[in-house]
Amino acid sequence: MAERVTIQNIADALGLSRNTVSKALNNHPQIPDATREKILQKAAELKYKNFSSMNMGNIALLTRGDINAISFYSETIKGMETGLSAQGFNLILMLVKPDDIRSNVLPSNINPYNIDGIVCMEIFHEPYVKTILGAGIPTVFIDFLPRTVFGSHNYDIIMVENEYSAYTLTKTLIEEGHENIGFIGDLYHCRSFYERWLGFERAMRESGQGPDPAFSITPDDTQPYLSVDWMAERLKALDKLPTAFVCANDDIGICAIRALKELKVQVPEQIEVTGFDDVPNAKIIDPPLTTVHTYPYELGTRVVETLLNRIEQPDRHKEIIYLESSVVLRGSTRQAAESANGISAHQS
Repeated sequence: MAERVTIQNIADALGLSRNTVSKALNNHPQIPDATREKILQKAAELKYKNFSSMNMGNIALLTRGDINAISFYSETIKGMETGLSAQGFNLILMLVKPDDIRSNVLPSNINPYNIDGIVCMEIFHEPYVKTILGAGIPTVFIDFLPRTVFGSHNYDIIMVENEYSAYTLTKTLIEEGHENIGFIGDLYHCRSFYERWLGFERAMRESGQGPDPAFSITPDDTQPYLSVDWMAERLKALDKLPTAFVCANDDIGICAIRALKELKVQVPEQIEVTGFDDVPNAKIIDPPLTTVHTYPYELGTRVVETLLNRIEQPDRHKEIIYLESSVVLRGSTRQAAESANGISAHQS
């Protein structure tokens, strides 16, 4: 039986990219008429019988199989879907189970014949990331492993700005007079968490104090950081509570506020708490959480732009792209709480 003719065969025969051929076969308006005609002729010549009813190109979104990851990135996924649809691509959500990660098994339909590109989200297991890159499909990561580079592969990473925002939050607390500030979160869970800790550590070091591990809660991410009971036990285990916590993200910060309430510790009067990401629950927790606002929809559209560039130029240099973030002061820190009550933010 003759081997099936693929889009890649047509692209190779014409010296074009797979992305260009896919768009032409889908009658995408971005492709010039002369180029489209040349591609259609080559498809007919090679007996590629399906070009007249060709589906849109396919982008796989690989993420962990839990609803928290999908919920957190819902606006980012919307941005990706909008951008990809306009360029002639479907976005296919593929949930990766813990057993798949442990055994390094990719979803069965991840191959260059079915998938034009991969977006990898919330997967930080190094052997599994190597397996994804080994598939040879253009790949963009939203966030990445900390302190890791795979030199033999070309890929791109999209991040929100982490270090300076965490530095700014911590410096704000120091300028209020805090000396004992703790960090909550696994430093090495992902690159974002690591960079947020770097910002925290730099602000503490510049203040002449340095971070004191005795005030922090940083076990590995196998621990249930989002359990209020677990968090309360970890807080009670500290020899002494700090006067402020910088948390690696909002979910951890919200859990810390709830655990402190269980321990009858008032926020922000007795201890201040900050988060990161500005998730919807950050606004409605009591008190509302001081955090760092990110722009998830714009993150999704930038992922699309970067992935399409990678598809067109699979061998180009790696890119790590940082998108703007901004500090939002709310009631879980005294500066915002006092301002809301008509008191100067600098008044003690």
